[in-house]
Amino acid sequence: MIRFKRRLGTIAIYILLTMLAVAFFLPVLIVFTNSLMGAFEIFNRFTHFVQVGNMQHVDGDIHFVRLTLIPDGITLSQYLRLFFDDPTYLSRFWNSVTLAVPVVLGQILISAPAAYAFEMSRMKHKEKLYLVYIVIMLLPLQVTLVPNFIVADYLGLLGTRAAVILPAALNPLGVFIMRQYLRGLPHDYIEAAQLDGASQLRIIFAIVIPMFKPALAALVILTFVNNWNIVEQAIIFLTEAQAPLSVYLSGMAIHNLDLIYAASFFYLLPPLLLFLYWKEHMEEGIALTGIR
Repeated sequence: MIRFKRRLGTIAIYILLTMLAVAFFLPVLIVFTNSLMGAFEIFNRFTHFVQVGNMQHVDGDIHFVRLTLIPDGITLSQYLRLFFDDPTYLSRFWNSVTLAVPVVLGQILISAPAAYAFEMSRMKHKEKLYLVYIVIMLLPLQVTLVPNFIVADYLGLLGTRAAVILPAALNPLGVFIMRQYLRGLPHDYIEAAQLDGASQLRIIFAIVIPMFKPALAALVILTFVNNWNIVEQAIIFLTEAQAPLSVYLSGMAIHNLDLIYAASFFYLLPPLLLFLYWKEHMEEGIALTGIR
């Protein structure tokens, strides 16, 4: 009887997890299938309402979209128009790439040596300094936007990508992830290299960083997704021509509704492919980071 109850509980958990997985994946599937529809089918699926008191009348100004899973006819017209008719989308896509990729590279180059220094150095007040890092990491974005704006204005960086890239590349999250991961690793290799006379830089790049692969995967994915979806920083620090795709998509929903599904699906492809490529390493990195 006890074994039966346990098995029943396991089945119930699997069913619940499957339902949650379907619920999370269904919007992505709907966006993909709707991106294979033509403009006529998309606009034909609209119903118009206008609110008058407590009554709703057809042919008003409020739009209601009937989302369907399977299109009546499959076509690639959305993608062809998106990529070849107007260069704006691809230019905004490139803006997102030029913002997210330098931030990821900066996080890798800065976080690994900093985490190594916090963990292995004998500096007297390093834990107090690390506490400052943690406090800064916990501050919400809205708190740091004003100081970042003042500093960027003082340095003459407003209207340049550096105003977004530099604060993001120096985000303490990478140092936190790397140090937590380094704490869970044996230090025998590092100590042996130090006894052999290896320099600190050689130890970092030849021993520490290769050992960091799971933590690097977690850091790369989290940093890339976070900076791929920036909105507030782009609106405040960048010009309209430098705006990333995350900002441009909000306007597409108004003026190019027949292309919004293809634009949205193509927009989510880079983080999705990055996650699928490094999924196992990311899971291991997050698990080991949370050990201590």
